[in-house]
Amino acid sequence: MFVCTFSVFYVVIGSYDGLGLRHNLPESDYQMKNLTEEDGRLYYDDDDYRSVTGIDVSYYQKDIDWEKVAGDGIEFAMIRLGYRGSEEGQLHLDSRYRENLRGAKKAGLAVGVYFFSQAVTTDEAVEEAKYVIRRIRGKGIKLPVVFDMEPVAGSDRISHLTAREKTEIADAFCQIIERNGFTAMVYGNPSWLYNDVELSYLTEYPLWLAHYTDATDYPYRFSMWQYTEQGRVQGIETDVDINILFVRK
Repeated sequence: MFVCTFSVFYVVIGSYDGLGLRHNLPESDYQMKNLTEEDGRLYYDDDDYRSVTGIDVSYYQKDIDWEKVAGDGIEFAMIRLGYRGSEEGQLHLDSRYRENLRGAKKAGLAVGVYFFSQAVTTDEAVEEAKYVIRRIRGKGIKLPVVFDMEPVAGSDRISHLTAREKTEIADAFCQIIERNGFTAMVYGNPSWLYNDVELSYLTEYPLWLAHYTDATDYPYRFSMWQYTEQGRVQGIETDVDINILFVRK
């Protein structure tokens, strides 16, 4: 499992240096024949990897009973820290971020965070990363800090951006996260990863794949897989995304 270290100082460092070199995309190590299903959840096990089950949540999941979540076999949580508004472009803290972070940690879950970006420049991406870092310092974040950029139906700041521009924005966010001692991660579904970013510039960051299927055919390496948005977990009244984190044995 990813483990992040961080400085005791609450100073956010770094500026964006631009894209580095392109690299060939590493192929996935997983064989979908090693997936099993039990009670509607997927599990993975082979000679090299095992899976850990987790969820990702935001204010949409409302009030969560984290002790019940932990008792239902959930071992980690990716918590939305905040977002940039898709119309006005302002930064916002998720209204349940603090209570979700406290509750998940108290229940013994490993925790990571994600930020929903609508940045249109690398400067805005750096601003987002620094906003996140100031709110996770000293909070026991052991899993990655995730850059999540997606189109928004009806109102969208990013639809005019090129794939190269989106790639630079993702890289800028991740560079700042890494320079401040955390593990950065990029989120996306196959269509986004194929068409909306030039992923060969982002291979140094682990990938969180969103692909709602029983057995993904995405061919390149990913570290976490969000395989359903319709999961049911005790302690959560709504549907919730369920994820597999692949852990090397």
